[in-house]
Amino acid sequence: MNGADLIVKFLLDKGVHHAFGYPGGPVLVLYDAIYNAGFPHVQVRHEQGAIHAAEGFAKVTGIPGVVIATSGPGATNLVTGLADAMLDSVPILAITGAVARKSTGTDAFQEADITGITQPITKYNYLVMEPNDLLPILEEAWQLTTEGRPGPVLVNVPKDLLAIQIDPEAVNRSASTYVRHRPAKVRTEHMTEQVYAALAKAKKPLLLAGGGSVISNGGVQDMMEFIRCLGIPVATTLMGKGAVAPDHPKYLGHIGMHGTPQANTALGTCDLLIAVGCRFSDRIIGDPDLYNQDKKRVIIHVDIDNAEIGKNVRADIGIEDDAADFFRTMAANYPADRTCGVFSEDWIEWIDSLMAKKKRYDELVEQMYVPTYPLLPQYLIHRVAQAYKGQNAIVVTDVGQHQMFATQHFPVESPRSWITSGGLGTMGFGLPAAIGASFADRTRPTILFVGDGGFQMTFQELGVLANLQLPVKIFIMDNGSLGMVRQWQDLFFDKRFSHSGMEGTPDFNMIAKAYNLPCGFANDEASLNREIEKCVTTEGPYLVHCIIDTGENVYPMIPAGRMPNDLIMPGMD
Repeated sequence: MNGADLIVKFLLDKGVHHAFGYPGGPVLVLYDAIYNAGFPHVQVRHEQGAIHAAEGFAKVTGIPGVVIATSGPGATNLVTGLADAMLDSVPILAITGAVARKSTGTDAFQEADITGITQPITKYNYLVMEPNDLLPILEEAWQLTTEGRPGPVLVNVPKDLLAIQIDPEAVNRSASTYVRHRPAKVRTEHMTEQVYAALAKAKKPLLLAGGGSVISNGGVQDMMEFIRCLGIPVATTLMGKGAVAPDHPKYLGHIGMHGTPQANTALGTCDLLIAVGCRFSDRIIGDPDLYNQDKKRVIIHVDIDNAEIGKNVRADIGIEDDAADFFRTMAANYPADRTCGVFSEDWIEWIDSLMAKKKRYDELVEQMYVPTYPLLPQYLIHRVAQAYKGQNAIVVTDVGQHQMFATQHFPVESPRSWITSGGLGTMGFGLPAAIGASFADRTRPTILFVGDGGFQMTFQELGVLANLQLPVKIFIMDNGSLGMVRQWQDLFFDKRFSHSGMEGTPDFNMIAKAYNLPCGFANDEASLNREIEKCVTTEGPYLVHCIIDTGENVYPMIPAGRMPNDLIMPGMD
């Protein structure tokens, strides 16, 4: 078989029933093999849409998302998505075409050094130059996407290798071009006594669950057992949302720049922090140097990627381990002399104070859930959440104010049901990611919240949605501006609104109709209720263009570079 047939057979042997891509000259042989094999492939409208759709699929399933692109601009259009997947630890296998080997380095038509370009933003990448290396490289690339900390891997295949005949039986499958030199891990089994000794001394402990707790196989279940055993309060990062049930009695909400007051208070004042599967980015810890100055706080940092431990925040105890292994080992070694569920009575006053703050914040939130004209974004999201309560919806966001409002006001009911761009903050992520997420599980409704700015970056993917008829419900939250940019200009630039308005915005419903998608419009309570009902009763996709208050800012908010205790929340003490 030729190289293209080999790639298709490899993917089928791995059980791949999806691929998102866009054809072009150097990969025509590969697309001919896709045609001949009847390989399941979704043609997107732009390569950026392909990589974000693959991300959405991978985030829901944990299975590597597969994306195919041609050389040159096709490959470079994947760059943003690869960087996004790298920061959010999303397993992606990207297969790109390249110019023929003899043309490499000649600036041939549609040539770009995609392996050089993507080296800093992929877990690993390959340029295949020998026919017998193709299959071993594919095998290793597939393994690397999920081994350890998941991430994107790119395989760049020259077009003449796609056409050349390769005998798969003669290929040395054990060949390897990637030499793994991993230091010995400091695993949990060697550290349980130290962790429990630190817990025994603590008066104000906090468990922080990051995205690594969600993507770890079994990590969430093991974490819940750990929480039950200890009775420890828990908060999540943005990427950890969904790891803990929103109504869990020890759950404080999410931390960070727009996190809840009780969670940020706990982060700022705890004397023991157990952080599992998080990077301590600047959106979590505004100024790591300031946070590190509190020498009385003991920090236990658990991450499968040793490079993250101590990178931003000092770790008194560093454990390189998978979240599930950490929680499972800790629960299995729970001290016999401790009562399960009440590890320390010294924690009661601490927990009570946090829950009192939570109660006050919940009261303030309830005041946001009022119908207005135009609509308040908090009310809109709350009403959608009410309508889909109990349906275990997949919630997808683009990036901006609406993303933070959704984080705050939509209770996510299960892990891997919260799909957003965290580390890179990629506008345009939402629609293609929602398509990929729904493609992964069309038995559940997928709800997309997207701003008028981000929607215009990738709305051409409505064509894919129309073709697939996936149950994606789109709520365009139109405030006539780049909301988060406008908010920062409002608060920190003396209201100098430089190019944050969105003049010339099209009629989104006319665009939806052009793609033969059902749609509606909402700008008050009655119209919103009507459109939500249509979303619920419509089996396939539905788009609602919602007009929301332009001047509404996202609170709570911690100014950039400030400490968790510096949170701004009108009405809170």
